[in-house]
Amino acid sequence: MMQPASSKTLLVVDPCPETQALVREQAKSRGLSVITASDPHVAMEMLDMTMPDVVLSDLCWPGQSGLSMIRDIRKRCSQTALIAMAEQGNDVTMLEALRAGAIDYLYKPVMGVQLGMALDRALQVLPQTVGDVPGIEQVEYRLVIGTDPGNAEACVSWLIEETAMMLPETQRLHLRATLLELIVNAVEHGSLEIFYQEKHEALEGDQYETLIAQRRRDPRFAKRRVIVRARYNKSARITRYTITDQGTGFKWKEFLTRSDEPCDSRDANGRGVFLARAFFPDLTYNERGTEVTFSVQLP
Repeated sequence: MMQPASSKTLLVVDPCPETQALVREQAKSRGLSVITASDPHVAMEMLDMTMPDVVLSDLCWPGQSGLSMIRDIRKRCSQTALIAMAEQGNDVTMLEALRAGAIDYLYKPVMGVQLGMALDRALQVLPQTVGDVPGIEQVEYRLVIGTDPGNAEACVSWLIEETAMMLPETQRLHLRATLLELIVNAVEHGSLEIFYQEKHEALEGDQYETLIAQRRRDPRFAKRRVIVRARYNKSARITRYTITDQGTGFKWKEFLTRSDEPCDSRDANGRGVFLARAFFPDLTYNERGTEVTFSVQLP
């Protein structure tokens, strides 16, 4: 992912206050943010919200739930580093944990030195992000998108995953909505020259897919492409998105200053453009209206 260097997250699944305090002490010196869970059920509820880089978990729970949790985390978070803990003498359980996907294990009571070494090993096996690699100042992704607007959502999901997972959830939702609106608009209005009124009439008549298919077969539009660029400036912690189409453009200036007037039937969806500008105030188009740019400040 295109993330700036930032604190990685450690999820501790252990009810023991002494163990949690020791983990916090060792984690702090390694730049790890610590989240605690009292049992595997709580841990699994927190998993999707926190997406931890490292999980340190006791295995000795009723009903073998510790091993089940290791298996579940490995399925859902394939790159998370898992460290198992158990009392001395539980060698069979430890072996099962390693087979289930743990990369390391510790015997309890845990000692600070051993814990620190296990955390260091876990951090070493984590995949590096662009932000972790010294010397890289800027990164750019370039996507070339064809004339099927149905592919826009998958492209946006990939962009969010690669460039924006460090953003707060609300801001990610705003970014997702903005990218989807602008890319679909670039494909429909730019590449295929389907205008606002035309699209809505087709939707009302259940003819939207037919209209898309007809335009995509038209030799005037078939070879047109939309270019999406995401440029990440590491030092400034800013990602700048640019979406360029090969259409005829539109009168975009009026759309950035109004919200209630009806759209011109020959232009793009003005409400969508207005909403995107509300989320990202620096959003602007080139003079023709064939390229739109906006930036996102990363935490």
